[in-house]
Amino acid sequence: MKRINVHIITLCLAIGAMAQNPNDSLWHLLPYSKKGNAGIGYQEAVNMMKDKKPQSIIVAIADAGVDIYHPDLINSLWKNPLEIEGNKIDDDNNGYIDDIYGWNFIGNTTYDNMELTRQYALLNPIYELKPEAQANNPDEYTTYLEIKDKFLKDKSESKLFFEFFRTISQGVESIEKKYERKIDKSVIENHKSQNKAEELAKRMILRYAKATKSFDIESIKKDLEEGYKQYDYLYNYAYNTSFNPRIEHVGDEYYNLTERVYGNNQVYYGEEFSSHGTHLAGIVAADGTNNFGAKGICSSCKIMSIRNVPEGDERDKDVANGIRYAVDNGAKIVNMSFGKGYSDFPLTVKEAIGYAASKDVLLVHAAGNDGENNDKSDNFPHDFEDAYPNWIEVGASSWRSGSKALATFSNYGKTEVDLFSPGVDIYSTTPENQYEAYDGTSMASPVVSGVAAFVWSYYPSLSAAQLKNIILQSSVPIKGRIRIPGSKRKTRAHKISRTGGLVNLPNALRLAEKIVSNE
Repeated sequence: MKRINVHIITLCLAIGAMAQNPNDSLWHLLPYSKKGNAGIGYQEAVNMMKDKKPQSIIVAIADAGVDIYHPDLINSLWKNPLEIEGNKIDDDNNGYIDDIYGWNFIGNTTYDNMELTRQYALLNPIYELKPEAQANNPDEYTTYLEIKDKFLKDKSESKLFFEFFRTISQGVESIEKKYERKIDKSVIENHKSQNKAEELAKRMILRYAKATKSFDIESIKKDLEEGYKQYDYLYNYAYNTSFNPRIEHVGDEYYNLTERVYGNNQVYYGEEFSSHGTHLAGIVAADGTNNFGAKGICSSCKIMSIRNVPEGDERDKDVANGIRYAVDNGAKIVNMSFGKGYSDFPLTVKEAIGYAASKDVLLVHAAGNDGENNDKSDNFPHDFEDAYPNWIEVGASSWRSGSKALATFSNYGKTEVDLFSPGVDIYSTTPENQYEAYDGTSMASPVVSGVAAFVWSYYPSLSAAQLKNIILQSSVPIKGRIRIPGSKRKTRAHKISRTGGLVNLPNALRLAEKIVSNE
């Protein structure tokens, strides 16, 4: 699932700490520094390669879609050279009609539910009040009880916060109707609430203003509206067992896992639903030659858009087919900034990962944003205990130094997370010619994808397995004791990741040169 960057509740309570910003909006490109703003060393890498000519590398962004009209991306898009745009003919005979920029495996789906909900809906009729079934399948029944407990808890929480934000929204609307002039802080402070909704809105607005040390009613309303939208989705769609958009919006035979061709060629699905994918694309390959906006890491890269992630949890069939499409159409790297705690068809995804490995394609995946140890909790998809040499799992680092080097939200794991990469306040492209800074391992993953693509573009003889090892072995060790994400405890970085390091582009180039020269 694509996570909204912050919960509004947390925002209102702790925004003061979050309001700090890095010194440079493109800090993730800066050189490594022990003093903070520890980036990937982009400019040094460019200088190192100034006398060499790179090859073009196709990077597939398997996500929510990419704005193919964005001025900072339009020159960095992969275009299917064998397909004639708009003729409604499968010119290249790959099964996908007019797949010019990639493919959309979720059709007109915008909202979908969580995998937790789908698993609960599947298992509940089998085991609830069915003693015989419980006795015949004790292991699956135990799994069902765990799923049931979490589902009911999450659904109840979503209802609570949905009603909370709905009440606040009603209160703000009621207050605004009572004043003809622009609402400022003094208006809110002196307002005499007539009902619970107004009083709750008043308190929330004042708390927000105090935390931010400013008063901008429009910004406050925008963030509160985002909170309402998030919990409206969670309550009415994510944890709604009756909601299933698949038949109407995709039209495939969902349980036919051999089915490859379904969906459509619409890889951009508007500002609301393709912001995440557009942001990732910009991190990898936004135009760095112009004097505005963002700057991508790999100037010779071409972005292929695979739309397979809705607002909600992705489905394994779409994940697998997204990987296969990217591989079959020339992508060398597939970035996957999504994940979930449950899986419906993990072996189908495993087969696709193996297929990518057989075709020498690198897969880069975000570790997740729950501040959890992935060694102890599932985060699908994954590499099935190192079954394949073409998988990199990425946690997020911060622009801060010392014990705060890692993002507070990042998942980690001594065996399940390979390294860390910039993932806080990452400035990149968003739809409709816009730019924003986002947080998440979702952002850290395409930083690694961009680094890998940069290296591969100059050293194309490397295999995916070699490239993975180069990225990991060239990472810069994080020194000292760092705070474990999601905890106040501290440890050494090598105890919560394979390398204990930060991705570094110049180091990767040096190691690649050494390996290629010795072949």
